Amino acid sequence: MIERLNKNLKIKMIALLSAIVLWMYVMAVVDPEDTKLYEDIPITITNLNEINDLDLVVDPDEELVASVYVKGNLSDLQKITAENINVYGTVNHPIEGQNQLYLRASASDKVTTDFKSDTIVINLEKVIEEERDITVNITGKYADNIDTVKLQNEKVKISGPRSRIESVKYIQASFTADKEYSSAYTADLTLEALDSNKKKVSDVNLEFDTVSAQISFLKQKEVKVNPVFSNSSSDLVEGQDFTLSPDVITIKGKSADIDNIDSINTNTIDINDFESNSKEIKLQLPEGVTCDKDSVTINMSSESSLVDTFTYSGNELSLLNNSDENISLDNFDIPNTIKVTLKYAQNSQKISKDNLKLYIDLKEGFSSNKQYPIVYRDAEVKSISIDPSYVTSK
Repeated sequence: MIERLNKNLKIKMIALLSAIVLWMYVMAVVDPEDTKLYEDIPITITNLNEINDLDLVVDPDEELVASVYVKGNLSDLQKITAENINVYGTVNHPIEGQNQLYLRASASDKVTTDFKSDTIVINLEKVIEEERDITVNITGKYADNIDTVKLQNEKVKISGPRSRIESVKYIQASFTADKEYSSAYTADLTLEALDSNKKKVSDVNLEFDTVSAQISFLKQKEVKVNPVFSNSSSDLVEGQDFTLSPDVITIKGKSADIDNIDSINTNTIDINDFESNSKEIKLQLPEGVTCDKDSVTINMSSESSLVDTFTYSGNELSLLNNSDENISLDNFDIPNTIKVTLKYAQNSQKISKDNLKLYIDLKEGFSSNKQYPIVYRDAEVKSISIDPSYVTSK
């Protein structure tokens, strides 16, 4: 068995040596011709200066590459790498728009080159320059508290390929107001060229990349709320007859607008218009002044209450002008409860529930299935509302 293996090993060694000798013969004596493909070889445009002198640029500005076939003897091809291959392109009579770029390549004197296609299409754009307004985008926690942003330059020149410049809709300087300053603050804001969707436009040159901005914040101030009453209510005393909630507010505005303000007036208050003991009253904010509240609540004290509400049961009703002894409350569908709301004038004397009697008035006689109003007598008040306001006979 061992002798057999030794015999096979000798055969294999002889075969390997024969192959090496044959390969050396082929390479040294025959040296066959072959072709190899090299891809993504960068293209150098030879007349780029001519193109630029015409105010034209390649757009989109991306690396131009080509695939090159290199043909030659095998020994020479083995010495060629992608770095040894140079590809050149020339645009004849360049114009704005689509142009043919004619290609040629060089690698070594001992090989030849060829292309899948010896031309490619490139787009040339006219370089234009325009002056645009600078807009300011303010974000951050204190964005609403900024008064003014004064830019050192209100405009900037932009240049680049025509289609890029035409797509620019904003030159935006951005400021994040994450801190509030008591005095004017100066910052350098970065400029960006943006399209209609607020996306950045590439390959656009700005005359300058940042702009200095002086940023001032609105001034804040606490002031008292001044209730303004109608003549009929002018003798009311705050803290005794009424209270305001809140009675102090924080206003915001430019220094020139709020420095001389010590209080903010309410709209005219007429307590005769109150439907309850409290009412929301609008504030009279001067122009240029803002506040987180546009109204306050006035609460009348119990002694100055202008409204009373009484609740009656159905059996507390009486019959008025009843000439028929056979007619009683049993002849009516009487509600379980009756709500009476009294509204006083400012100088009205308050009355108690015991002094306010409710009646069903039968002065027109009694008929079945008829609605009879619920009435009252001898109540000197501004108004009285009764709910429900009638009962129905059976």
